[in-house]
Amino acid sequence: MDLSYFKKQRGLFSDLRTLPAFMRSSFDLFLASICINILGLALPIVLMQVYDRIVLTRATSTLLWLVAGFMAALFLETILRLSRSTITNWMSARFEHSIASSCVERWMNCVLDDFEKDGAGVHLDRLRAVNTLRSFYAGQAFQLMLDLPFAFIFLAVAGFIGGWQVAAYLASVALIFLFVIAFIRSSYSKSRLRQKIQADRRYNFLVESLSGIHAVKALTLEESMLRRHERLEADAAMLDYDVIFIGNLPVNIGNLFFQINLFGVLFIGGTLAISGHITLGSLAGCTLLSGRFFQPFRALASFWVRHADIEIAKDQIKNIVDLREESNLDAPCLPEEIKGKIVLNKVSYSLENDGADVFKELNMLVQDGEMVCINADSGRKSTLLLNLIYGLINPDNGQVFIDGHDLSEFCHTDFQGRMEYLPQQGTLFNGTIFDNLTLFNPGNRQVAMDAASLLQLDSVLSDLPLGYETKVGNKLYEFLPTGVVQRICLARALTVRPRILLLDKVNEAMVCLFPFYSVC
Repeated sequence: MDLSYFKKQRGLFSDLRTLPAFMRSSFDLFLASICINILGLALPIVLMQVYDRIVLTRATSTLLWLVAGFMAALFLETILRLSRSTITNWMSARFEHSIASSCVERWMNCVLDDFEKDGAGVHLDRLRAVNTLRSFYAGQAFQLMLDLPFAFIFLAVAGFIGGWQVAAYLASVALIFLFVIAFIRSSYSKSRLRQKIQADRRYNFLVESLSGIHAVKALTLEESMLRRHERLEADAAMLDYDVIFIGNLPVNIGNLFFQINLFGVLFIGGTLAISGHITLGSLAGCTLLSGRFFQPFRALASFWVRHADIEIAKDQIKNIVDLREESNLDAPCLPEEIKGKIVLNKVSYSLENDGADVFKELNMLVQDGEMVCINADSGRKSTLLLNLIYGLINPDNGQVFIDGHDLSEFCHTDFQGRMEYLPQQGTLFNGTIFDNLTLFNPGNRQVAMDAASLLQLDSVLSDLPLGYETKVGNKLYEFLPTGVVQRICLARALTVRPRILLLDKVNEAMVCLFPFYSVC
């Protein structure tokens, strides 16, 4: 499924109409639903025959044949329902995999400025919306879309065997039920939005508190944080109560209307049966058909109310879709063999927040094998310049060339082995130090060890009990000095033997630098 689908606001029925467009097995499921609903007519037909013919004629053999046929129809209907459920579950898993992969791919290829406007916790919370969408687009909602049209077939059959009075009553009850649900849906949507805002406040507070737990303990703010969390939890609990109460109303009201539906059919049908307009078998059949008719409307009511959750989830995914793409993923990769010549041709770049020019028609030439040190009047300018060269940000005007290749015409997701960038603050990934040095590729072992020896990591890591097998990641490396972490990151960059190495003030974190050719 394409993420562009979530750019537009869509209502419940619009979503239901577009479901078959991205469900590959929708035709097969539609055929299965036709068979299931046709087989659902077996019991009303059997009851009509039993009451109107078999009981009167005492045809025992015919009754046995009807029972055998009904059991066969029931067995076949069960098999079809299980098969349909299996297919929709598989579609649901495929839907989640597709959307989650597309969201992560958008994160990996988005403009850094857009991504950093929100914290990592906010982005992860948005990704959780995929699970909510999965249950709607590829779960029971899809089955509802398939079953809803057959409700009118059951209504027509009930009107045929029970008279127009029964059909008119069933349709009237269904309309009144949907009218009541419309008011409930409006109330639920408002309560759900308030709950979402409060949940975001609570979630952000927990993320900030836990990420800064050292500062909280150092300043003895535990009691203050607990009181604040209790207030947030109390407000959230009240809103949760409102959402749960209103969310359960469609089920409770649906049960009430189901009883009203059944009683009305019995009353109207009984009156017609007493007057001789219909038979007892027709009355029994109408009673069963009224339940089959009303069942999809009960499911529709629940999904209509819960669709407010879907709208919130779609807004979450839309925030991911709105992230601008850094480069075209279909563009070719930078050639494997480059010498390392860098040319900036009249490059201009300005900040988005205030529009201030950082660079204006900047020209620069760095020959391959040359080491250049950039001395800017502010640290941020040198960082932005390296980001422009590496393709992390795009210039407003001008071009960046690598060996004569315009960087804007190439995909920026894989520069490994050609160009590497090391930021001011190095980051270690979850694993061992050896995993980080080899980029989780054991084939890079010898090259990684050579780079580590070059940066004198052997003597530093020999003091650790596990040496290169020490676990790091998830802030487990805070016990390591900043300079050691930066050396590990530098060794990791050297492991792939890049032709261009961009270093962003790494000497501020390291004790010393070692001679190598680079742009820094």
